[in-house]
Amino acid sequence: MPESLSHITTDSQWRSLVLKAGGKYWHVYMPKKTAGGRNTARYLGRYLKKPPIAASRLAHYNGGASLSFRYLDHKTGETATETLTQRELVAGLKQHIPEKFFKMVRYFGFLANRVCGEKLSQVYRALGMDKPEAVAKVCYAQMVKQFLMSTTDEK
Repeated sequence: MPESLSHITTDSQWRSLVLKAGGKYWHVYMPKKTAGGRNTARYLGRYLKKPPIAASRLAHYNGGASLSFRYLDHKTGETATETLTQRELVAGLKQHIPEKFFKMVRYFGFLANRVCGEKLSQVYRALGMDKPEAVAKVCYAQMVKQFLMSTTDEK
């Protein structure tokens, strides 16, 4: 935790900080100049629109130096719990940020971004299905606010 946040010692203080920060202007420090703001915003959006660990997987976090979470151990097929320090957690998450110019392919075939709009409707027709209605997008700040408000109500 940065020195400036060392005064936060309880769960309620942390929740309060997050709820207040959700509606504030955020400045992201970028040490290297980028060609355009649009690409930078898209890049950040891929990593900020959802959390790296779902709130439902968090087993224990009290604003202290460690965090416990549940995960599926693929070797045993059972759910396991792991506790990491903040530094270990950030180091682990950092491994998942791709290098500059690394091309990530999430979808291919009829789900590929380039042809999805055209091909997916053809797939629905071929299967005799109706196209599903669009789901309203929820940003990360809204999800955090909903989560924090619902867990505050439980106490």
